[in-house]
Amino acid sequence: MNSFSTINLVSLFAILIVLGYLYRRFENKRLQEESQDNYSAIQKYLLDDVTLAKSKKPILWIHIPYEYNSRKWVSFGSRSSFDLNQPYLYLTIKSIMRQCDKSFTICIIDDNSFEKLIPNWSINMNTITDPILANMRMLGLMKLIHIYGGLLCPLAFVCMKNLIGLYHKGTVNDKMFACENNNSNITSTTHDFYPDLAFCGAKKNNRTVGQLIDFIQRTNSRDFTAENEFLGNNDRWVNTRIQRGEINLISGVDVGIKNVDDKPIKLEDLMSNNYLDIYPQTYGIWIPAEQLLKRRQYEWFTRLSHKEVLESNTIIGNYLLLYNSPDAKSGDILEPIEEKPDWVGFWKTPNYPGLYGLKPINLGNGVEKVAYPGV
Repeated sequence: MNSFSTINLVSLFAILIVLGYLYRRFENKRLQEESQDNYSAIQKYLLDDVTLAKSKKPILWIHIPYEYNSRKWVSFGSRSSFDLNQPYLYLTIKSIMRQCDKSFTICIIDDNSFEKLIPNWSINMNTITDPILANMRMLGLMKLIHIYGGLLCPLAFVCMKNLIGLYHKGTVNDKMFACENNNSNITSTTHDFYPDLAFCGAKKNNRTVGQLIDFIQRTNSRDFTAENEFLGNNDRWVNTRIQRGEINLISGVDVGIKNVDDKPIKLEDLMSNNYLDIYPQTYGIWIPAEQLLKRRQYEWFTRLSHKEVLESNTIIGNYLLLYNSPDAKSGDILEPIEEKPDWVGFWKTPNYPGLYGLKPINLGNGVEKVAYPGV
């Protein structure tokens, strides 16, 4: 009996090993194919300065910050990597490509692209860290806008319609423009919404962009701390020019950071399964990507695979599913279905207690309505 049990245990153990091996091979193949699909899609939009100079369409810039993180390990020994490791962002990029491919020359860049695209760029972005890295990154992005023109679109933007309309609206009278965002610097004590250079644009050689570059360079030369970000100096500079009429401001309702009642759409709203009361003509939904990484309550969303994001019981996951589907229509808004009951309502008569009847025509809605009370 003992010998028979031992044979069964050995056989079961061998079967489990084989199944584990097969599952591991299947999972590796799936991840490899998924990574290859993402790589192929992105490589199509990695351009050089020659291609950009010849482009007749406005350029849509998408910057990817490859930063050291431990969300996914290259190996057990490394316990970290420089990969993006936020699968939902590949879905947002895909939505931007799908909506804007015909109207823009889409250029996906990282920190190493500055030395290839900006003449006389001598800063090695691999040898500096935050907060200096963030300051230099902003300087590089503004120089790209000044040299080539175009629209700087945040990576975490679920694009719902072609952004060419937003670009033309923003560059009217040949001005620079910036989009409103939920305020996150010290000015939030007085302003709920504030212009954000993470979503901005202009035509090339714009005079105001040149002045902004000079301001950023002066600020960076004397500040090597996070004071610039904390005080929101760059955004303050932009806000001052907006008040003077030198820069156009794109309302937050156009980029999905506030609803039709001008109330902020916060991270809690995006992570819930409640419908968003957004502007029907909005261009998309701007996800607060930095908050997702900082807030432990919602950081799980950044670790989900593409499939898990699309299947998540969140309203932002539903929008990502809608605008990554092959038959997605531009400008579709998710709205609750109004259910009309198939039963007849009865109302309580004021004349006699316990007497119910059908609601008379034109009586109004100021009466108590109950389901059929039964016999």
